Amino acid sequence: MSVLNQASDGLYTVLIVLVRAIVRFGPRSREELILACGGAVDAVDTSQLTQTLNRWTELGLLSQEEGLVNIAEPYRSGLGKTADSAEARLPRTVRTVAMLPQNNERFWEREKSRSADLSRAVAWMLAQDVYTLDGNVKNLAVLEEAQIVDSSKQTIGRNDTRWNGLKAWMIYLGFARDGMQWGVDPTDALRDTLPDIFASSRELPGPAFVSRAASVLPVLDGGAYRTQVEASLKDSSWPRSRAGLLSSSLSRAIQRLDREGTITLANRSDTEGVVTLTGSNMRVWREVSHVAMTPTGKAR
Repeated sequence: MSVLNQASDGLYTVLIVLVRAIVRFGPRSREELILACGGAVDAVDTSQLTQTLNRWTELGLLSQEEGLVNIAEPYRSGLGKTADSAEARLPRTVRTVAMLPQNNERFWEREKSRSADLSRAVAWMLAQDVYTLDGNVKNLAVLEEAQIVDSSKQTIGRNDTRWNGLKAWMIYLGFARDGMQWGVDPTDALRDTLPDIFASSRELPGPAFVSRAASVLPVLDGGAYRTQVEASLKDSSWPRSRAGLLSSSLSRAIQRLDREGTITLANRSDTEGVVTLTGSNMRVWREVSHVAMTPTGKAR
């Protein structure tokens, strides 16, 4: 099982179609659902629909009871009652499901690893210097080979199909953006999870904010999946940063959220701990002692 293998079941666009059909028409049998998604049209590849349905049922986003396919709870309620609202909220839901511990237990295994291939690849991308990272798939493969301690047992992209699948999934899930060129940027993913990070608080110490972000998005600095990936990298080709020094990817996201007014950063002299935002080559941007959610700052 794999999420990144576009040739079989790695297209998020197919998942969008399935979810929209379920929300619009309600629970249906597999056959009826595939027909509702255009299965009778010659130009539609029904194998993509079937394989995507199988994968996301196994991951727990979709359920099948009494012969009917539905969106599993609690995700069904969270997606809303209209197809448009479900599509808009789906990236956040997919992120949640893909990063569940039970879907990442076989983190480095190639078979039956559920969504671990996505989690470890996103974590590896976010661990890089995002200002110097070359998004060319061939260059990414070379960088992987140079950094992974045991590339025969631990892999990130493996081939062009998976690298391209990863880049597409990262844009969809809010870990990258596309414009003049593709680039790593977790701003959208971080923005989406701010309500979970802050919970009932309006302000958090910088280290607590980073820790909570890592628990919600374990591919970020200090997260469970990020830690496993970083442990597999060579010191000679991936310089390790000191405690409190944030990666360029997380620093970019925090800085952008501050500039857009979603959060407010502060550095108070009478505080016990700070985190340091960095740019390219670990160049220090600023120190942050507290992060606050602004009154007008809302997650999408």
